[in-house]
Amino acid sequence: MMLWFAMPLTALLYLWVKKLARRYQHPLVNPILLPALIIIALLIASGQDGGAYQAGTQPLNRLLELAVVAFALPLYQQAAKIRQQLAPIVLCCSLSALISVGTTLVIGGILQANPELLASIATKSITTPLAMSVSQAMGGIPAIAAGLVIIVGMMGAIIGFPLLRWAGIHHPEAQGLAIGAGAHAIGTSAAAEEGPVQGAFASLAMVVSGIATAVLAPPLFHLYLWFMQ
Repeated sequence: MMLWFAMPLTALLYLWVKKLARRYQHPLVNPILLPALIIIALLIASGQDGGAYQAGTQPLNRLLELAVVAFALPLYQQAAKIRQQLAPIVLCCSLSALISVGTTLVIGGILQANPELLASIATKSITTPLAMSVSQAMGGIPAIAAGLVIIVGMMGAIIGFPLLRWAGIHHPEAQGLAIGAGAHAIGTSAAAEEGPVQGAFASLAMVVSGIATAVLAPPLFHLYLWFMQ
């Protein structure tokens, strides 16, 4: 039964929470977080198979691929600004990837975490397909990597902009770069709703940070393993 109702249920929940978000303007009223929690609760309560739900939402997954490609539009619209600041943008996103992976490995070393687990969580701040591929190449568990990516993205979408404003960061380009580098596609979606400049720079940061993490994470992880021997 969940197979037939999966797509309309997902769409209706998203639209309902989206309406609530416009009304209440609260970071926890998030159109990604709340529908996900409701659907998880319904699956558990009804005993339905998660695979059936996933199969029922395949058309939405296809549309999601097109939506990700559509992130290129704000990049094109902000191309002049991006060209003027490309070098510092690449540097900042690369440093963000270095800090994200590095702090994960340092904290993991202090806590004596399992290397397989560390390889799974070191890619937490990049988009899901990249995170799964890179973590698997390092000996991690792709399912854990994907789960953490979703959690980090939701956290960024919920508290990212309130946290930036609380810290006194109001520049739209800086906001976009921070959200895109830290919360990948889910955060970029929230940034696009915040404004066209934030959306464009978040899209760029998501791409650059993903590439930087894919390049930096494996050698840093192997360096960590060598150091911990």
